[in-house]
Amino acid sequence: MLGVVFYMKLGERLKAKRKEKNISAESLAKQLGLSVSTIYRYEDSSILKIPVSTFEKMCSILETTPAKMMGNSPESEDNTLPDTFNDPKEAMEFLLKLPTIAAYGGYNPEKMDDETMLAFANEILQQLQLVSYKYK
Repeated sequence: MLGVVFYMKLGERLKAKRKEKNISAESLAKQLGLSVSTIYRYEDSSILKIPVSTFEKMCSILETTPAKMMGNSPESEDNTLPDTFNDPKEAMEFLLKLPTIAAYGGYNPEKMDDETMLAFANEILQQLQLVSYKYK
């Protein structure tokens, strides 16, 4: 199961990277065309679904990659996958780490409710498990 460590909390990583780059929340908001309160809500994780296009642009401004921002780097303490997702936030983070799927137009997280997000992420997990068994 993905531990709490996995998502050191995306919001915390966003805030830490913004501060590391010495970028104010106001400046980031202006560059993204968002309100400052939205940036703060991303950082305190009160907004769980960041639109993919916004997230990618934010990562570019912060000079990082979506994978690193999601905690998918060698420094991550836990990169194991669960058998199933029960938390929409974990499901969203998993899907955002799969840009190949997004490139095929297979989903639009902005239009998914929590239940659909969970179902989609769990279906992807099942497919990955099947493929990995086939090629072991």
